[in-house]
Amino acid sequence: MKERAPRRRLLACLGAVAAACGLPCSAQLLIDERAAGASPRAAWPDTASLARELPQLLRVSGIPGLSMAIVRNGDVIWAGGFGMIGDDAKTRVDTRTLFEAASLSKPVFAYLVLRLVERGEFDLDRPLYEMLEYPRLAHDERYKRITGRIVLSHGAGLPNWGGDRLNLRFEPGTGYAYSGEGFVFLQKVVEHVTGRSLDELAQREVFEPLGMTRSSYVWQERFAGDSAYAKNWLWQVAPISRFTEAEANAAASLLTTATDYARFVAAVLTGRGLSPAMWNEFLTPVRETSPGIHIGLGIRVEERPGGRTFFHSGNNGRRFTSYMTGDIAQGVGFVYFTNGPNGTSLVEALASSVLGNENPARHRAGYDRYDDPHLLAVRSVERAAVEQGVEAARDRLREISASAATRPSFNDLLHFGAFFMGRGLAPMAVDTLQRAVDLSPASARAHWALSRALESAGDSRAAAASYLQAKKLDAAVDAREID
Repeated sequence: MKERAPRRRLLACLGAVAAACGLPCSAQLLIDERAAGASPRAAWPDTASLARELPQLLRVSGIPGLSMAIVRNGDVIWAGGFGMIGDDAKTRVDTRTLFEAASLSKPVFAYLVLRLVERGEFDLDRPLYEMLEYPRLAHDERYKRITGRIVLSHGAGLPNWGGDRLNLRFEPGTGYAYSGEGFVFLQKVVEHVTGRSLDELAQREVFEPLGMTRSSYVWQERFAGDSAYAKNWLWQVAPISRFTEAEANAAASLLTTATDYARFVAAVLTGRGLSPAMWNEFLTPVRETSPGIHIGLGIRVEERPGGRTFFHSGNNGRRFTSYMTGDIAQGVGFVYFTNGPNGTSLVEALASSVLGNENPARHRAGYDRYDDPHLLAVRSVERAAVEQGVEAARDRLREISASAATRPSFNDLLHFGAFFMGRGLAPMAVDTLQRAVDLSPASARAHWALSRALESAGDSRAAAASYLQAKKLDAAVDAREID
């Protein structure tokens, strides 16, 4: 009890300062959380143990390489690289290795926009069309209600990705639909209003102030010497994307390192670069995305008895995968990047090591676990197909189907069908997708997938029949599959 009195006096002083400055109560609460986080866990994280454990995590998960950095009290206290920059490469990952950040691009862009808002250079609540008409949405009058705030909280009703013509799923501001397209729309408006490109703005507002020297929304030749290659979901090696200025994408094209991105995590943890009021807006829940989990302004947040946690994950086409989080009360956060499609299966293991398991954030349970027997069984079939051929894959699939613990689900069968198709094993895909149809004969998705496999296998008549059955079950199946 003696240790608590100084803390109470400190919080009282902070509260008085906040009140005198006219800060909103919730902004004060964030300050209180940060001040109170001094800790019974001061010895955490145990980076020496973490460094010993990571090679084993990569071996079991099959992820070629990982780069990670940890933040405490506003500073990057540890960073490490593990594994290889590509599945076929001999070069090891280090702290300078560049990765695709995927959707971890979004919180950085949101932070950029909020800095513009603070200086009066952008209006977060003005309809975007008043600043720039958007031909891809001009056919729907409802798009005129979309604002920057609605986009950042994924409430525009837009699809994640779409074609030249975008369709709204609901009235803007009335629901939640995760959308990269919304961020692209907002990006175009911000670029138009400021007269600067996305990367110019990011350099000025984020990278230079935070010391992120190896970060960009577009490819730079100086990155060529130390960039990761991805092992994609088909177990094929693919180079990092060399995004051009025209391809710069606020939702997905950030190229960065774990050390650089950790400096951004530190800024989010401490509110650096934003006023206390704007920092609070950034991390205040706006829309519930799942029970107890919300989206703030471009970043996910979770309220827990121990305080507020923010997080986000990234996945660029099942190639590069990533995750970041921060616990405001503890003042601790971390980020990691991987060059494999299943990188987020390490979330729980790494979060346990860095943040502990006392009152853990509930969102951690929503990610696959790298050591889940079912997930390992699925990967064993893929490995057999890649390393031993179709008959070995068929035998392995038969083996895992014999056990209730590893028996493939309907979605697993659809995944296997797509995997075998992608590997050029159309007959195996047909067999697997026929099992999916038998398991769920009313599924338009299953019939649609089977029709494509049959066509690839050269059975046009059966492919047409399966396609017609899919259309009979769901007339919109083509559009849904594309989306």
